[in-house]
Amino acid sequence: MIPFLKQVASLFYEQQGGEIHRLAFVFPNRRAGLFFRKYLSEVADRPIFSPVVLTVGDLFARMSRLRPADRVGMLFTLYESYVEISGSTESFDEFVYWGEMLLGDFDDIDKYQVDAHALFSNLKDLREIEQQFDYLTPEQIAAIRSFWSTFTPRTSDNQRRFLALWEVLYALYTHFRDRLSAEGVGYEGMIFREVVDRLEQDEAIELPYERIVFVGLNALSRSEERLLDLLQKRDRADFYWDDSSEKVTDPDNRASYFINRNRKRFPSRHALPREHASSAQIEVIGIPSAIGQARQAQALLEQWCQAGMGEEEALRTAVILPDESLLIPLLQAIPEQIRHINVTMGYPLSGTPVATMVDYLFSLQRNVRYHDRKPGFYYRDVLPLLGLRYLTASSPEAIATLVGSIKANNRIYIPAEELGVTPLLAHLFQPVETVDAFADYLLQLLKQLHEQWNSEEALPVPDLEQEFLFHYYALVNRMKEIWRTHPVEMRLDTYFRLLRRMAESVTIPFVGEPLAGLQVMGVLETRALDFDRLIILSMNEGTFPRRQVANTFIPYNLRRGFGLPTYEHQDSIWAYHFYRLIQRASDVRLLYDTRSQGMRTGEVSRFVHQLRYHYEEPLTRKTVAYHIASSPALSTRIEKDEAVQAKLQAFCEGGERALSASALNTYLDCPLAFYFSVVEGIREEDEVRETLESDLFGSILHKTMELLYRPFHGRMVTADVLKTMPKPKERLDRLIEQAFAMEYFKSEEPRPLTGQHYLYGQMVRKYAREVLRQDASLAPFTYVESERRMHAQVALHDGTVVRLKGFIDRMDQVGAALRIVDYKTGRGDTDFSTVEQLFDPLEKDRRKAVMQVFLYAWMYQRSFPDNQKPLQPAIYYLRTLYGGTFNPAIYRREGRKKSRVDDFLPLLEEFEDSLRDLLEEIFDLNIPFTMTPTGKACAYCAFQAICGR
Repeated sequence: MIPFLKQVASLFYEQQGGEIHRLAFVFPNRRAGLFFRKYLSEVADRPIFSPVVLTVGDLFARMSRLRPADRVGMLFTLYESYVEISGSTESFDEFVYWGEMLLGDFDDIDKYQVDAHALFSNLKDLREIEQQFDYLTPEQIAAIRSFWSTFTPRTSDNQRRFLALWEVLYALYTHFRDRLSAEGVGYEGMIFREVVDRLEQDEAIELPYERIVFVGLNALSRSEERLLDLLQKRDRADFYWDDSSEKVTDPDNRASYFINRNRKRFPSRHALPREHASSAQIEVIGIPSAIGQARQAQALLEQWCQAGMGEEEALRTAVILPDESLLIPLLQAIPEQIRHINVTMGYPLSGTPVATMVDYLFSLQRNVRYHDRKPGFYYRDVLPLLGLRYLTASSPEAIATLVGSIKANNRIYIPAEELGVTPLLAHLFQPVETVDAFADYLLQLLKQLHEQWNSEEALPVPDLEQEFLFHYYALVNRMKEIWRTHPVEMRLDTYFRLLRRMAESVTIPFVGEPLAGLQVMGVLETRALDFDRLIILSMNEGTFPRRQVANTFIPYNLRRGFGLPTYEHQDSIWAYHFYRLIQRASDVRLLYDTRSQGMRTGEVSRFVHQLRYHYEEPLTRKTVAYHIASSPALSTRIEKDEAVQAKLQAFCEGGERALSASALNTYLDCPLAFYFSVVEGIREEDEVRETLESDLFGSILHKTMELLYRPFHGRMVTADVLKTMPKPKERLDRLIEQAFAMEYFKSEEPRPLTGQHYLYGQMVRKYAREVLRQDASLAPFTYVESERRMHAQVALHDGTVVRLKGFIDRMDQVGAALRIVDYKTGRGDTDFSTVEQLFDPLEKDRRKAVMQVFLYAWMYQRSFPDNQKPLQPAIYYLRTLYGGTFNPAIYRREGRKKSRVDDFLPLLEEFEDSLRDLLEEIFDLNIPFTMTPTGKACAYCAFQAICGR
């Protein structure tokens, strides 16, 4: 079928020939004007002068005495008018949230020629409505009556506040417009109204056009209707409506809401060729993914390329994106065979990496804390910033070292001087408190980034990202100029909100040939354009048509009563766009996301249902199913080949590594986990830990107890001493702070604990005092030492000597016995039946802690073979301290009887034999590392994702 714009071009070339340049053509957007010129050049048989091509906004701008005003600048002007009119002490920060709504409402009021005085009147007497608004339809009057009746005779507090503001809005509206007029500027609706008012007063507005031809318009505001009407009466206008589709003119279809009225009120001078109805091949494709839609579009385009789609066919092919967030995934998915792509949408500045960086900067400044008047920055704000390529490209090695240091030392709030390792970072990590300072801070940072990227030491940065940086620099500069012109008090978060608002309105255009190649565009860019092949993504209810709640201060019934646009207007506009778009296409593919998640229902658009049930179109339905082929399961066994043997050799005599008790317990839980964590040394990535997990809490408690007992190494400790050890309170607090500094903050300098750290410190205090109280029941005893590092070796039957290591938390002598004490933060049992069961991986409740403290006792005895003192293992389960039955001794079960292990020496040989058997298995080259048969240890295993269990 012949495109609508080509029909218009052919008609006027036949009528005007070379004199067509005397006319002006007005289109819904500039893209339509470009295609019109293309079609005109095709139908012209000789060179001609091009006619003037405009949009409706361009036409009003040429006829108006006002210049378009900056929206953010208008927001400041509106606030100044509001303060002057109302005398309010409301700050700009409070005003800005509803001030933006008022700008939109004032724009609608002028575009739709509403009597602002009547709208903002408080109609206490309902009879006034019929008298004052006799020019409205009965339906409109009913809507207004419905609203005002809710305010009488009883009025709530919220309604009273609404009415108080409502009654100053007319004065605010007029005062605001007067200020803008005095400056020679106006918002779009104000410009529209000014032009229409002058025309209605018969003011001569000279236009250098013989006639103005309006082409392909649809939803007209009342100002636009009045302009068309006035030009029509002066015999200066002609109109052409894209109404060839029966669906568009169907009274039962909302798409006809505007078009039927327009073509009756503004008929065409000449008839366009009558088109024959044709039926497009329409396929509806459901895909359970947003990105998957882009991949499906890629598959469709590849099919068309294989079928011989050339450059001209590509120009008649369009991919429509109702959801603009799919633009980048789609561009990445376009086949290489398509050489030219024209993107009409532009890329929003708010979605660029530089906008993300500014978001992070605002969060960084909002969460700054001061310690001894020195600023510190929160690690959750610092690390994302340091991870941005914008920064890492400037000094990759210095930033990598800084990030590693923050994680390794568990820094929560990092002082600014520690972060400023480069001049750029020194500027970045400085506190900013005022709006003016933040603007200068941003400008200087963006400037430094640009300079760093162009230095020899920096990594290369794509030109497109440098373009993003330039646009954001210009945006911040513009914002600074506006604020200096209107110097109102403003919080930093309000400034940031306005900056983000401006970034949302800025799009970075893609440079390309607009009349060549595949067309990628949003829904609004398709107005008046026709394509042979269409791929429309996101054909979901709520996206196409878009579910959008009007952000307005004017209640719905009043908008309806005064003829202002409501959601019904939007539904009509979207319906018209859809049915007009598919009218002349021969191949239409409608893609939608089938997922139901959150507010997304996975429901296909209502337009698809209308095509199927109302118009009975023969739709083809298809659901794309992903072929999920899981990767081959990881082998549950690791053979001890030469590479593994070499790594195991490091744990043997002459090697640099040794096995710990926890490593042996890991092997008994799961040999495969032992291989990953111990043999290969795979560790979870270091992270800053803001909260104390059990292992870190235990380390702090261990360190606190070590510091408490440190003055008593090798000395007798009595009950009286134990009672005075936690006193005074300040001394114990200092020791806890020191333990936090060493184990948590990774610092030698203690600091006062605040927030949740203070609460954790109080828990440590509570446990420490209870340990001392329990120790008093054993006094007097000799405290030997804490954190004793132990080494030992075991000779296997084949002559291999295995190295072992361990730390004994505490050693003391109670009576004649030497106690080997291990602290545990959780709870557990301290009894066992046989030594063999301590090494049995199939044992349901294997006593891991007993095996560990026995290993420490064994290592001590092997390290000091002349020791004749009884070795008494003990476990302090901290969670049982307050149970009333706390007993750190180890017991051996023999039937129903239990006997306390007062001396480990009788068990030493038996324990060593079991230990040797375990090590024989670990180092046996014929026994692979296999997955645990029980699965008990899998719940919290860090290697679940690797083994797939």
